[in-house]
Amino acid sequence: MDSNLIHPVWLLLVIALLLVMLVVQRMRQQRLSRLLAQAERRGKRRADSDRDSREAILAALAQASRLLFNNSDKIVAMERALAELGEAVGADRVYVFENHRDAASGRLLASQRHEWVAAGVEPQIDNPAMQGMDYEEVIPTFRRQLERGQAVHGRIEEMPEPERALLEPQNIRSIVVVPIIMDGEFWGQIGFDDCTHGRRWTDAEINALGIAAATIGAAIRGIRAEQELATLANTDSLTGLSSRRLFLKKAKAAHRRALDQSASVALLVMDLDHFKLVNDNHGHPVGDEALRWFAQACRDSLRDEDLIGRMGGEEFAVLLQDVDHSAAVDVAEKLRQRLESAPLQTAESEIRLTVSIGVAVLHRTESDFMGLLKRADQALYRAKNGGRNRVESASAPVNGAV
Repeated sequence: MDSNLIHPVWLLLVIALLLVMLVVQRMRQQRLSRLLAQAERRGKRRADSDRDSREAILAALAQASRLLFNNSDKIVAMERALAELGEAVGADRVYVFENHRDAASGRLLASQRHEWVAAGVEPQIDNPAMQGMDYEEVIPTFRRQLERGQAVHGRIEEMPEPERALLEPQNIRSIVVVPIIMDGEFWGQIGFDDCTHGRRWTDAEINALGIAAATIGAAIRGIRAEQELATLANTDSLTGLSSRRLFLKKAKAAHRRALDQSASVALLVMDLDHFKLVNDNHGHPVGDEALRWFAQACRDSLRDEDLIGRMGGEEFAVLLQDVDHSAAVDVAEKLRQRLESAPLQTAESEIRLTVSIGVAVLHRTESDFMGLLKRADQALYRAKNGGRNRVESASAPVNGAV
């Protein structure tokens, strides 16, 4: 065959092959473009979903913050705040654990303090396993991450055995737990359970829940500060008894109940005799010790339901419920005899203390507790004027008035 005829044929084949390669390359580029576009759309949808989820959590957190800082009942507010967060993130259970140390071993424990559950989900706050939970025995992996300030999250089936043994009986499918840090210390944790789906928690959700943990921690700090202030206002710091303010508040309430229910109430007003001499002769630290000693003597001599308060200085009061006049005088006399027969032993000396007591019993015509208190005070003054170390009973109100 003529070589001049073969050359163009090969040329055409080469051109055809090049065209096929160009077409294939073009198709590949189009397919790659479609895949990139699909990935971009999926990424955008995922980013939009993450943003929506984060915004929902932060909106719920704003509402939770308003509840926590504006509601006088902080316990109820905490439950409502956890409900807001749980519904926003689509959790079935939300809870707060507080860390504390075992008194004997010093080991780190966690106890559940607050909880919210969705409808149909079994609460766990009354589960004994949720109280005094030993980190090293029960959730060692959680502890290591939480102490580093890192959230724990994932499906329960993928978690180590100690944690799985705790969580599976609670029907938890997936979980996220975020540490609560207070003043730089690992105070506790807030957890979110999914009992329906084995979901994967997104970074956006976890980051938003980290902000929630910080807010919950700040709220708990505020609650504790309020509780401490309430304790200071309601408790006598020296003796641990009810303050005058709390005693009067509770006594007035008991007085009203007794009137409504036709029950009996008796009031003892007590004053330690010649107490100024104790301070003058032995010093105020010994005087403080004597007041604490007398407060403990009252606790030991009275029932758990009896109300004891320090009214100021060396004056104390006791409210006895469901006792008549004879029983009230008997209680007072036994307390007087106890002090008379058992001196206070200090590091340096023995101090004999006595007490004068006025006793008043509720009358049906006496609608105001302060009237009962005034009659008990008058009886106390008679005991003092009668030589001290005595029990005196109050007179009945005259014509129903005091």
